Order: sequence, then C-alpha cells, then structure tokens
Amino acid sequence: MSVKISLVIPGLCGPIPEIDETHPAASDLLKLLKPARATSTSMTGFANQLAKLFDINTSGKIPHAALSLEGVGIDPGEACWVRADPVNLQADMDRAILSDGQSLNLRTDEAEKLVDELNQHLAEDGLSVLLADSNNWFIKLDDCEFTTTPLHDAAGRNINHLLPEGKSAGYWKSLLNEIQMLLHMSSVNTAREQRGQAAINSIWLWGEGCLPAKGNPDITRVWTDDMLTAGMARLHDISFTALTDVNELANHMNPGTHSLITFEQLNQPACYGDAPAWHNALGDFVNVWLLPIVELARAGKASLDVYPCNGIKYRLLPSAINLQFWKKARLQDYVET
Repeated sequence: MSVKISLVIPGLCGPIPEIDETHPAASDLLKLLKPARATSTSMTGFANQLAKLFDINTSGKIPHAALSLEGVGIDPGEACWVRADPVNLQADMDRAILSDGQSLNLRTDEAEKLVDELNQHLAEDGLSVLLADSNNWFIKLDDCEFTTTPLHDAAGRNINHLLPEGKSAGYWKSLLNEIQMLLHMSSVNTAREQRGQAAINSIWLWGEGCLPAKGNPDITRVWTDDMLTAGMARLHDISFTALTDVNELANHMNPGTHSLITFEQLNQPACYGDAPAWHNALGDFVNVWLLPIVELARAGKASLDVYPCNGIKYRLLPSAINLQFWKKARLQDYVET
C-alpha cells in the first residue's frame, strides 16, 4: 500500500509582481518543481482545492463560515452563517481598497469592544456577531439569499464591484453603510488612529452557507492551523493538529496513509503583491518545512503532491525526488507575475 503526502500551499506560485531570481529560496523551490510531473487540477483557490481533496460537493460555493466554526469547535448546526470579518477600507480617488484583519494587528480587547458595539446596533434586526477570535467574526442568518466575494479575493483590491449581490443584497449593502458609520465613531478606532494604526472601519461579508454533507476522502491525518481546513477535517472525523515538527509527519508515514498538510505563510503577501514579504516567507518556508518534507518523502518512499492552488498539481514520486540544482530552470517558469 502506498504512502501519500499532500501539501496545499496557496501563494507558493504567486502572483508576485517581481521575482528575485538571486534569492536563495528560488533555487530551493526549483529543486522541488523542476523534476515534478505537472498536471491540471481544474481547481483554483485554496478553499476549492481543499473541498476537492476532502471530496466535498459544494457546487462551486464554499461555506467558509459554517466550516470555520466547525473547525474551532463551535457547532454551526443546520443554520446558515456568514463571515463578517473586520477590515479597513482606504479611500483612493474613486476606489476603496481593502486590508484584512491579519494585516491590521487587531487586539482581542479591541475586537471584543467593537463586536459589543455592533451587537447593540444589530439587535434591532435580530442579528448578532459571534467572535471566534480577533480576526474571525460570524453572523447567524435565517437565509443566504445573497452571494459574496471571498475575503482573500478582495484583499488589496478595489471592492466597489465586489459587494454582495442577489435577492437580499440591498439590505446588506445598507446595513454595511450603517456599520461603517458606527465604527467611524468608535473609541477603539480613535485610539488606534492616535497610535498611527489603521481604523477598523468596516466588516467584510463572505463565505455564506450551511455546513455541507460529508464526502468520502482517503485522507487519514491532517496538519494545519487553518480553521477552514480544520473544519473539513472535523466534519469527517479526521484527526488534525498544527504541524510543529517534521518528525511528527514521519511517525505517521505508514502504508496506506494519506497526510494532508496546509501552509498559508505565502498567501497574504501574494494577495497584496508584496514581493519582499513573499520572498522572505518563501525562504522561511522552504528551509524549515519544504525541503525537510521532500527529503522525508524520498526516504520514506512516499508520493508527494504539491498544490499551489493555481490549477496545477506538482507530483513527485519517490524515484523522481532529486535535491540537485537545475541550472537551466527559472522561477518565472513556475511563479505567476
């Protein structure tokens, strides 16, 4: 029986506006990608790729909110949920550019006060924000008669054409305007701006839906610190934990096992087109995780599938894993700019 390892790494192949071929991690990344067999997955995006691996039928719409709640141990039940994550909207000419909570260093006490203020206002509509942690907020709904744009697709972009659409979109757009006015007056934001920090001046609605039906994945163990991945694992009663040491993976490489590992360090700089941050994150990731896992796969005779979430899967069979340099390869051959 075979041993399989799947690495899901959004942002590994960009897009990055400018690639530094002289960065040490560039050669190390080529050690992995050059000998690999590249095939189309017909799946782009982190969530879509995960759903495919977990054999979840989502009809192209990932219920991030319900699955993320499942991932942190909060039962979403059969209700419809939507994420309502804290963001900053920066006016720029006739555009509004979004920055997500992870880039805003929102403290837990700040998040708790903002959510309390929002809930006092939303009570009139029978709504309330559930705070999972400082960056992850949720609202329980009676229905999901609208569609949204995922936060990672809106981050760093003009959001004027990315607002909710559908039957109840007008209500949500109006409510968002009210929320923005409320947040503008919050003492939390006054204090943040006095410290030179960006205000939390809006929320971003996305990931609406109910918990999906189980699939039939062949995954036997999951290593992740991502709540969406954790939710998919918990849905299928698959053990999961954060990967803190490559040796943990080695202890699970028995015949018939399929280990799924997710890394998201590269996704945020890729979303914002931050080339220096991406190169730095790539260096840390390659040296600490990627090359040790490749070597572990080679020694343990495991097949290794790498998913950059760009519609391509790179497969390395034990006989093909080679840690020699490939002088003719260029990072631009693999990384989108």
